[in-house]
Amino acid sequence: MSSDSKLLLGLILGAATGAVAGLLLAPASGKETRENLSDKAGELKSDLDKKFNELSKKIKDLDKESLNDFKEKFGDVKVSVKEKFDQVSAKVKDLEKELSEKIESMRKESKTVEANSI
Repeated sequence: MSSDSKLLLGLILGAATGAVAGLLLAPASGKETRENLSDKAGELKSDLDKKFNELSKKIKDLDKESLNDFKEKFGDVKVSVKEKFDQVSAKVKDLEKELSEKIESMRKESKTVEANSI
């Protein structure tokens, strides 16, 4: 259970306990006590709805922040990977060219050696 949910649960239980104790210990008739309990229950429900909405908004905002951070970091990684790929690709092309030139040079030398040995 997260600290936010523990705090919310503690607030709810504390408010409910205080409201019930205050109403039961107050000198009032049964009808007045029931009306007071009903009023306090309505207030408690309203407070809980407000806290729930605040918590939901924080969670949504956190999700949006996390998603935006992820998108930003993913974009940075994507750019970095593309740059590295381009660098490696360029090196491979250079090596292919160098290898082709060496093969051609070896062919010419081979032909020269064959021609001189005949």
